Amino acid sequence: MNELSALGLSPRHEDEWRDFFASGRVFAVPLDRRRVRARRRANAAVIAVAVVVLIAAVVTFVAVLLLHLGGPVTVLLLALLMLAAAMLVLRFALLRRRLRIGRGAGEDYLVVSAEGLRLAGHVDLPWSAVIGGVGFDDRGTAVPLLRGPAAAIERSGGRVQSEFVFGVRGVRALRDGAPHDLRALFEVIEHHGGIRLPLDTMVAPENVLASLAAICIAGRRAGVEVEVTADRSRIYTRTVALLGPETTSPTAAGQG
Repeated sequence: MNELSALGLSPRHEDEWRDFFASGRVFAVPLDRRRVRARRRANAAVIAVAVVVLIAAVVTFVAVLLLHLGGPVTVLLLALLMLAAAMLVLRFALLRRRLRIGRGAGEDYLVVSAEGLRLAGHVDLPWSAVIGGVGFDDRGTAVPLLRGPAAAIERSGGRVQSEFVFGVRGVRALRDGAPHDLRALFEVIEHHGGIRLPLDTMVAPENVLASLAAICIAGRRAGVEVEVTADRSRIYTRTVALLGPETTSPTAAGQG
């Protein structure tokens, strides 16, 4: 399967992209600050509501236990409500951490050239430091009807539906040198790991597919094994391989 098949590019468009980078030109996508601010506001609203529910559930739970106001079923229901509210707070707090990338990013969120990448306006990543990469775009994926409202709230609060994952050599030093708000880009375990670059939460919708294509084609021209896919199992296995300890062939690990 072609590494760009998930994007639906024609051979002519692929050739145009290759010619673009071969000519020495640079692809740049601006940060959509309005989009980031809207997601941060929605995220804060969800966290605030969840915290209020959690506090109310805890107070009620304690009152029920101390004053013997309810039976085991009431206690169980309150415990489940507390657990659900706590998990919601944690979930959206993690999403908010990734939204901080937009607060610390420069005007150009993504710059792609034949030499490498500049991420969020501050993180310079030459292709020689990239082990490999996998990108995806789940924005068009159907959501079960009953889960629709919850999925919509998650999306408005910062859930990423399109991103590019890179395995990176020397990732710890790169992370330590990045501005504090941009450290959410990095996943580092001991001395290995990589970068997860969110796209749909940071750039305008019309720039997402072009960003995926630019990264993939420029990377392939530089001899780096990068791809865009809609196969969830492929995304998972490639991500695990790329963020884990470097091997001689991350691609082979993803295909195993």
